[in-house]
Parts: sequence; structure tokens; C-alpha cells
Amino acid sequence: MTETATQVLMARQPIFDTGVNVVAYELLYRSPDGRGPCGLVDGDRATSEVLISRYTSLHWSGGSSVVPAFVNLPQDMLEAESLPAVPPAELVIEVLEDASPTPALITALKRYRETGYRIALDDFAHAGHLEPLIALADVVKLDVQALGERGLAEQVRLLAPHNVTLLAEKVETREEFEHCRTLGCTLFQGYFLRRPELLTGRVPESNRIVLLQLLAAFADPDVSTRQLIELIERDPPLTYRLLRVLNSCALGVRHPVSSLKDALVLLGRREVHKWVALLVLGARDGTPTELVRQALTVSRMSELLAGRSGRADPDQAFFAGLLRHMDALLDIPRETLFAEIDIGTEIREALEGGHNDVGDVLGKVCLFVDGRWTELPRGDDPAMLQGCYADSLDWTNETMQSMFSVASDP
Repeated sequence: MTETATQVLMARQPIFDTGVNVVAYELLYRSPDGRGPCGLVDGDRATSEVLISRYTSLHWSGGSSVVPAFVNLPQDMLEAESLPAVPPAELVIEVLEDASPTPALITALKRYRETGYRIALDDFAHAGHLEPLIALADVVKLDVQALGERGLAEQVRLLAPHNVTLLAEKVETREEFEHCRTLGCTLFQGYFLRRPELLTGRVPESNRIVLLQLLAAFADPDVSTRQLIELIERDPPLTYRLLRVLNSCALGVRHPVSSLKDALVLLGRREVHKWVALLVLGARDGTPTELVRQALTVSRMSELLAGRSGRADPDQAFFAGLLRHMDALLDIPRETLFAEIDIGTEIREALEGGHNDVGDVLGKVCLFVDGRWTELPRGDDPAMLQGCYADSLDWTNETMQSMFSVASDP
């Protein structure tokens, strides 16, 4: 990571289309002292391009791409036209809600548009004096929670005469997602993917229970190697995929791994546990890819932070981070998840918001990933947190290429 990157706290929030595909990320950023805009936009061109590319790269079994970054920019920076020459295809300029349509701002935005940049209006509420900004906008972001159902419908009506794309932000539930889509919104931000669509009387499929039990067994130090092998072998496709990925050159195995016992001996329980968990996620048909990506990022960052801070067991932190999204990944209530597997007291307390070592690490990770930096405990090292987050994004991108490639094999 560059020197500029270590001076700024950065996180990202996905932006989805109507098919729940990631089409962009909003980059959240500020300096560690809380003063707002910093190196991301006032650094040199090379630094800005590297940062944007790192935080908006998507990898999968079929390849990789960089999606656009939505970035909030204050009015004085826009008027000064100090934005580095980041490729227009990779950046959407967000105008903050308190911006005033001064002649200087309008002139600057026109120049940005002429060079190919797209303009988004953040936290928008229609008013007559904002018409000059609307005329230059490509995207208008509407806060679902702040506007409410009636207010949202009114904003959509007022914006109908304008040729703008409507982005619904802070969408918390599937119901809100569907409602916004019905109104005409085509882009979405929020946590609605993290919550399962709970159906009355629904029970998890038997194979999902086996997979959950397997993950829990790896986390139990009293479970023997023989018991682990027997559990894995109950899912033949998983056994095949696991052996295939463990024989990949990426893991540096010198001799072919021909059995699960060999895998556990050569690689160790920890490494096999991790890959079992990843393959379970990769095999889930219909699971939104971004939800898997979020789960991997949180679990890996939890593991890294636990190890670097010495505050918790890295293996338990990884498993807790994975389970943080497991109810949504498997589309079952968290209470059912806890009832089906014995995950241990400390991990369960951590997932329920308890203040133990694992819970403290997981809590910090979730706050950081969500960009809620002001809620982090005082005394934490911002550089360590940012380093763990950036490294977890790199690891997640590499891992998703491997796990989805293997999971898609016949």
C-alpha cells in the first residue's frame, strides 16, 4: 500500500442494480484525525488510480474487472477543480447534500461532464433552487430511511421529468428493495442482502445442516480427525472439490494430496477448515456473490486483526466472522442456526454482541467495514485496522477466483 493510503481510512459499500449485481462501490474515506477529505483525491494521479482500483476490483472464476467508484467530494474541492485525472469510467463524482449551486460549482461540474465524468447528487431532497444541479446530474441518490414511504414517492414524482437514474440508499429490507424497484429506482445501496428472507415454518435442508455441523466440528478442538473425515465424506462433491483445491499449486503442496487424512496431516487442521468453509460458500446456488464477498472480507479481517493485535484466537475470529453472515447466506433464522450446531460459548456470545475477546474483534471489524469509524474504541491503531481491511480485500479477491472455479466443476 502506498504512503498516501496509510494516511486515510477507507471502506466501501456496494451499489447494486435491479438484478442484485454489483455495478459500483461507494468509497467512504476520511483522514485518521477526522478532518474529512484527504489523500484519495488530492494526491497524485498514480496514487489515486491505485487506491480506486484496489477498492473497486471484482474477481470471480471467469476473470476480473474494476467497477466505478462513487466518491463524495466537498464543494470547495469541486470548485477548485483539484481532482486528479482518474479515468472517467472509474469515478462518479458525488455532490454533497449541503452543496449550493453557485456559478463556480456549476461551471466546474460542466467541465467534469465534458471530460466524461458522471455526476451524482447525494442525499437529495428536491427544491427549486437545485434545478441547475439536477440538470447536470446522471444519478440522484434518495435516502429511504430519511424520506419515508410517502416522501420517497414524492421525490420520485418530482424527478420524473428529468433524465436521471434513481439510486435508493439505506435500503434495509427486501420489502424496501422491492418497493423502491416498483417506484422506478434502478440502483440500490443498503444492508438488505445481510438479512435472510424468513418464511414461516421454513426449516433448513438436510445437506445444509450437515455443512453447518461440519464447520462447527472444525472449531471444536475435541473433535477427532476421524470424525472430521467422516463428516466431510458425507458430502462427496465437497470431498472432491476440497481435494482438488488442496492439490492446487497455489497452496504449495509438494506431493499430491490423495485423501482427506493426508490433507489434514500435510496442511493442518486450520488450513483445511478454512477451505471447507470457503467451498461451502462457493457451492451455494443462488447466493448473491456480493454477500459471499462480504462474508469472506469480514472473516479474513477478523482473523488478521486477532492475530496482529493478540486480542483473540485467529481461528475463532475467522469462524465468528464467517457466521456473522451465515444466516443470510443460508437463508435461515440465526436462532435456527444456533440450534442446529454447537458453535461454542465465546463465538455465540460474540455473534450476539457480547464483550469477549472474539466479540470485541468482530465488533471493530464490522464498524470499520461499515465506515462507522467514529464509533470505534479510542486507542485503536487506525493504520492496523486499515491494513487488515486492505489485506482482507486482496485475499478475498484471490480466494473467490479459486473457490468459485472449483465449486463450478461438475
